[in-house]
Amino acid sequence: MSYYDDLLEKIPKIKKILDNDTNYTIYHYTKPEKLLSILQCGELRFSNALYLNDKEEIAYSYKLIVHLIDETEGLNPDLFEKIKNHFSNKYKHIVDGNNDFVNKLEYFTTSFSTESDNLTLWNNYAKGKNYTGYNIGFDKKKLITEMTANDYLPIYGSVIYDKQKQIKIIRAIFKKWNMLFERALKCKKNNKVKLFDILFELIDVLSIVSIFFKNPQFKNEHEYRIVIVNVFGTDTSKPTGIAEKNGLFVPYLEYKFSKDSVVSINIGPTFEENIFYTSTNRMLLNFGYQDKEVYRSKIPLRY
Repeated sequence: MSYYDDLLEKIPKIKKILDNDTNYTIYHYTKPEKLLSILQCGELRFSNALYLNDKEEIAYSYKLIVHLIDETEGLNPDLFEKIKNHFSNKYKHIVDGNNDFVNKLEYFTTSFSTESDNLTLWNNYAKGKNYTGYNIGFDKKKLITEMTANDYLPIYGSVIYDKQKQIKIIRAIFKKWNMLFERALKCKKNNKVKLFDILFELIDVLSIVSIFFKNPQFKNEHEYRIVIVNVFGTDTSKPTGIAEKNGLFVPYLEYKFSKDSVVSINIGPTFEENIFYTSTNRMLLNFGYQDKEVYRSKIPLRY
C-alpha cells in the first residue's frame, strides 16, 4: 500500500465518496486524431493538474480551503496559519504568475466521464456535420489494477460538484488533523517531528482531495479522474514530457495501458454515422482491437 493509500485510509468516509469500489466503464472523450494516437501507441496522457484548460479550475479548491480556514472556529493557529500560507502561495503561483513557489511534487491527471453519450462533452469535439468526437470506454477496475501493478499508484474518484459537500469534506479533514495536532502537542516524545509530519500530511491530503473538486457549473460532465503523483527529478520519478497547449507548456507523463482494459469505442453525433462506424471498425482491426464494441451516439443532430 502506498503512502497516499495510507493517507486516504485515515478518512474512509471521504475515500468512499470519491469511489465506492463498484466496477463500471469510464469514458475518455477525445478528438479523432488523438483517438488514433492513443490506440496506435496504447498510451494515455496524464497532464500536470496545475496547467489544466482553465487555470481557475485547480485554484477554485485552493481559494475554498483558505476561505474555510478563516471562517472555521477552534483550529490551531500554529498549524492552520501554515496551511493557509501554503495554499495562498499556490493560488498566487497559478493565477498571478508568481514563480517563487517551486515544488517537485506534481499531480498528473486525466479525465473520464461515467456517461458514454454525453452531449456536453460531445460539443467540445464536434465541428460541423463532418467532424465528431469519440470516447474510449475503459474497464475501471482493470485499468486501475494494472496501473497499481505497474507502480503508477493511482488515486482515483468521481469529481465532486456539490459545494456544500466540498465544504463538509474540507471541514472533516480540518477536524481530523487539528485533533491529531492538538494531541501531538501534549506528547513530549518526538514532539517536533510528529508536528511536522501532521503538517505535511494535512497539506498532502488537502492537495489530493482538491483535485476532485470542481465548480458546480460543470456538473453535467459527470467527470471521473485518475491522478498520478510524481516527484520530479528523483531516482524513482516517472519520465515527463512537455506539450504545447493553447500557448502553455504543459508537463505530462504517459501510461501504457493493456488492450484488455479497453471495453468499447463510442462515436459522437454525426450525420455520416455509417461511414464513421465502418472506418472506426477498420481502424480497430489494424491495431488489434477487433474484439471491442463500437457504438454510435443516440443523440439526434439538429442543424
